[in-house]
Amino acid sequence: MTKLDSDILSLPSEASAHDHDYHQLVVVLDGNTDFDIQGKGKQMHMGEGCILPSENSHAFAGLGENRIMLVNLPVPPQKAITDEEYEVVSRLFDQAAYFQLNPRLQILASALSGELQQYPDDPMLARACGNTLLSAVRHQINNQSKTIRGKHLDIDKLDQFIELNLSRRVHIDQLANFCFLSVSQFHERFKEKTGITPHQYLMRKRLERAKHLLREGFTPIQVAEMSGFSSQSAMTSVFTQVLGVSPVKFQKSLL
Repeated sequence: MTKLDSDILSLPSEASAHDHDYHQLVVVLDGNTDFDIQGKGKQMHMGEGCILPSENSHAFAGLGENRIMLVNLPVPPQKAITDEEYEVVSRLFDQAAYFQLNPRLQILASALSGELQQYPDDPMLARACGNTLLSAVRHQINNQSKTIRGKHLDIDKLDQFIELNLSRRVHIDQLANFCFLSVSQFHERFKEKTGITPHQYLMRKRLERAKHLLREGFTPIQVAEMSGFSSQSAMTSVFTQVLGVSPVKFQKSLL
């Protein structure tokens, strides 16, 4: 991509997978679609969307008749937006996420898509529509984040965040930031709610992902990377300590 632009299209029923070197915002306008980001799948319906940071592998398929709106943000920005504007908007893509548009933004997305379909060859309109939807979604997500500041931990949402970003070696400070808490506050509240530390919880998630991938036939070195371990030896050490068997022996036992 050489510029920020937007497009309206329908996803085919045949599943496809890829990644790209630019950020992408996806909003479902009509129908239903299947999406999978870094191993975290979700069926998205009208009014739902997802945030795809650059180089995040994702798979997708349409479920019957569907329409989606795509907004692509190049990395680094070209002439579509200033460096300052890019710095603000790109924060939306710090982590992969699924989201639900509020009713007002659903109407906005529908109106913008109508303009794009009416004038599909107007690059200025495509950039303007893309900028508008990106900014509106950013404000909605920021406002929603502020409303949960200081409230009880939502483990389900935290789990979704972890699953989406586990292969990117998500750290405790990122989990604390996601919950709008300091690391010490997060650690205290998390242990009160779950009975274990965030580090222990995160390690369990890595091991669960590792076991699943080993069952799927991936090599230990691939599994270590996809599960967020710093190295294959680090995964082997934790795997053996907790489960009493090495990843290699675990995988062989499945044959």
